[in-house]
Amino acid sequence: MQEVSAVARASRIKLSDAVVADTMKFIDTLAANATTSLQRDIAEGKPSEIDFWNGAMVRLGQSVGVTTPVNQFIYHGTLPQELRARGTLVLQSPAHCSFERSTRIE
Repeated sequence: MQEVSAVARASRIKLSDAVVADTMKFIDTLAANATTSLQRDIAEGKPSEIDFWNGAMVRLGQSVGVTTPVNQFIYHGTLPQELRARGTLVLQSPAHCSFERSTRIE
């Protein structure tokens, strides 16, 4: 939310000074197991709105010179799964991958 607020300010979009605190207060009222449709889509391997939420924040931040590391992490971390869900990325099963012993993580 702090990144959203910073991008909005840099874009000259007026938001309440309390927008971050108010939004977090609302989120705190939700059930611990509550999920969004975006979360459910990702969990089910379906195409989601990640590009329109976190991807948009990354692009808008770049356009106004505001870094958005949390949104970048979420967007780029889920992008391979999103592309796979949309059929634009085909991942091979681990059985088809080969690694040299020196690259093995223990």
